Amino acid sequence: MLVAVLSDIHANLEALQAVLDDMKSHGAEGILGLGDYIGFNGNPSECLALVQPHLLAAVQGNHEAALVDRAVFGVPMYMEMMDRTQDMLSPEQLRWLRRLPHHTAWQECLLGHATPEAPKRWGRIANVNEARKVFSSVKNRISFYGHTHRASIFRLYKGQVEKLEINYDSRGDFTLHMPSSCRFLVNPGSVGQPRDLDWRAAYALFCPETSTLHLRRVQYDVQQAGDKIARTGLPASFAEALKTGDTPTGD
Repeated sequence: MLVAVLSDIHANLEALQAVLDDMKSHGAEGILGLGDYIGFNGNPSECLALVQPHLLAAVQGNHEAALVDRAVFGVPMYMEMMDRTQDMLSPEQLRWLRRLPHHTAWQECLLGHATPEAPKRWGRIANVNEARKVFSSVKNRISFYGHTHRASIFRLYKGQVEKLEINYDSRGDFTLHMPSSCRFLVNPGSVGQPRDLDWRAAYALFCPETSTLHLRRVQYDVQQAGDKIARTGLPASFAEALKTGDTPTGD
């Protein structure tokens, strides 16, 4: 069974539709959702309507948590963004987002948005030291997470943790076989707001039967997506960052 792993969609309808088309063309049968379905971009309701029917498992991100408690951000601009986002969602969608767990399991995999040891702090797994802490606190052989908006893979083998180099080929694909002798932390990157200086939407395809992972990059209409960011109350700099794959927040 081939599944797609999506994180940080962030209400980017154009990016999400391109990813859905790409995953279907490869035969993916469902989606594992790693949180932050909303925020930053202009189509939260439409994105949820598209992704929910395909979800096999899903967790909450910090943007969903902010629907319950705006103090998750504490920044007036982001709090205004969440107020506008909430107004664009249906009551049913709001209830679903607020009830999502911080972590869940799917087959042998752990799904989460941020670091598992203190989920409400929304820490990032961005380097080997942080990855080592996660490996020591979870037992799953494969863990999927998001939050950094950057694709990354950490591997634990014989007590040693390393960050693997990711080089996409001309088709926007990076393939990795995941042997049972190793454990892995995998961030598929962001569908709706990549921050690795590559504007293309990022996601992963995973086959548990063969332990094969494909990290994917997909082109989409980034200009059209950027034109909608003002709907959320964010400045034009966020739209410009979307077009270059840069971080609009400095993290």
